[in-house]
Amino acid sequence: MRTHGWGGDPPETDAEATARIIAAAVECLRAPDAGADLAKVAVRLGITRQTVYRYFPSRDALFAAVAAERAEALVARLAAHLTHFSDPREALVEAMLHCVRMLPTDPLLSFIARPGRADALITTPDAPELTLDVLNRLPVDLGHLDVTQRALLAEHMVRLLQSLLLDEATGQREDCDLRRFLHACLDHHLAGQTIHS
Repeated sequence: MRTHGWGGDPPETDAEATARIIAAAVECLRAPDAGADLAKVAVRLGITRQTVYRYFPSRDALFAAVAAERAEALVARLAAHLTHFSDPREALVEAMLHCVRMLPTDPLLSFIARPGRADALITTPDAPELTLDVLNRLPVDLGHLDVTQRALLAEHMVRLLQSLLLDEATGQREDCDLRRFLHACLDHHLAGQTIHS
């Protein structure tokens, strides 16, 4: 491992270097001129972009790591929001609506889905897997769905999020309108699920 740069304090291991790059990316996202920019991350650490690429082969790889680290906070926020919904269909729609409204405005998660930007992280091949991980940790009763059915549901959810979040007009739609649309798209996945009153 090369030790040039790093503000005169090079990491001792690759794991430390990786952690410091992720931390710098989070700091960049918190900054007033926030942006998912590898050059800004490199400058903050006193290293070159080539050094960042040594640990993360692409911008998407770095910010996927940031998203994975922030997933805990996202799951906690969604879980708290869903505590009042016993019907799994209502819970799924509310989870989706919460993401549509929250992701573009959270500085540490907005790079996942930036309205009008086709290069957002949500469009990468790993997005369905990340969505499935979040879905499996939510307090939503999906007990009757097998592994394949859950994966299909997660992919359907992320594809819907892609289309809604990348369309700048979504921000002007009423919540009740979006709920109707999301129910029409997702309810069939839970057609056999018992609804609790």
